[in-house]
Amino acid sequence: MKNFVVSVLTTALISPVVHAQDLNDIIPGVVPQIQAESRSWRAPIYKNQSNTLGYSSKAFSTPKGMEKQVQFWVDVYSKYTSEQGIIHDSENVEKIYRVVDLKGLKSERERQRRIDLVKEEIGDKLKLNKEQRGNLRFQLGQKDRMQKAIFYSGRYIEDMEKIFRSNKLPVELVRLVYVESSFNVNARSKVGASGMWQIMPYTARPYNMISKSVDKRNHPLEATRFAARLLRSNYNMLESWPLAVTGYNHGPTGVAKMVKRYKSRDLSYLVDNVSSRKSFGFASRNFYASFLAALEVERNANDYFGVVLWSKPLDSRELKLPKPIKYRDLVKWFDGDHQRTLAFNPHLTYSVIKKGITIPSRTIVSVPKDKYNVALVSLAHKNGREIASEKIN
Repeated sequence: MKNFVVSVLTTALISPVVHAQDLNDIIPGVVPQIQAESRSWRAPIYKNQSNTLGYSSKAFSTPKGMEKQVQFWVDVYSKYTSEQGIIHDSENVEKIYRVVDLKGLKSERERQRRIDLVKEEIGDKLKLNKEQRGNLRFQLGQKDRMQKAIFYSGRYIEDMEKIFRSNKLPVELVRLVYVESSFNVNARSKVGASGMWQIMPYTARPYNMISKSVDKRNHPLEATRFAARLLRSNYNMLESWPLAVTGYNHGPTGVAKMVKRYKSRDLSYLVDNVSSRKSFGFASRNFYASFLAALEVERNANDYFGVVLWSKPLDSRELKLPKPIKYRDLVKWFDGDHQRTLAFNPHLTYSVIKKGITIPSRTIVSVPKDKYNVALVSLAHKNGREIASEKIN
């Protein structure tokens, strides 16, 4: 989707852990992370997809000519940590000039000063002209963040895969979340994209995903259902998963225009030959390669990282509210724990949490499994009759 910010291409958005028992401790825009229990990780299973849209055993093979590009991103995910980075050529990412050590530099200003200094040294040493210097680009390493992303994916990825399978879409596509947000439920971009799928406001609003009380882009499963719809639409327009995935970042219409203008459906050819680098920028050109790299690294995580663990899923159950409630009513089902309430319900807005506006009926909320029946009884009691609840599959 056009203007999406790709976390692995810049700096992953990792919000701090917030310990919030008191509502006054809640930081607007930051969802508290609750203590995560670990479990054994398993490698992804891509079998039994014969009836899946556009699927074959080679559907997500590396396109010829993109091998070095994909390997670059594999290294970003698995070789370099966020305390180091690479100065490389933005037009030929495999052309690496230097690895930059950022250890001990705490502020962004200090880091940027180090990066700028190294770029200047490279330009002077190699006697690069102005255009060549302009192509020097810094890429932060993501190894530690990829490990964290795999861990936190354990909370959601199995349910996300069920959604994609039920929509007859390749479950490999769920791995786009590694690229978009590193499975960080707190991810927000400077241009307004939000949630693990980094959905833009102008994309979500026509589908009533954003209101004063709820931003469904921040609900992991609601956003996944919406992303599945978008990716299906992209494929129906572009008839190719490499193009459809690129369209998720660049916009499907923009990709369709390039296909028509350059008379090619070969993404590798388009990446190498589209002349306007302003309209088809670095993030879009590298989006599919970084997605394939995420597939590779996750599939072989034990080889890249050693022992790999998953977080246990949140012990929650989804409930579609039969009537409006206040945030104070919701938090009661969490025994007054604001931290858990917001970790389970990151789609609730500041206006609900701080200003006390009502959560509308038919809103999907997550409650602890052991409090589900308590919630039903509470809702029925408030309404004076038994209320039919609706479990979301």
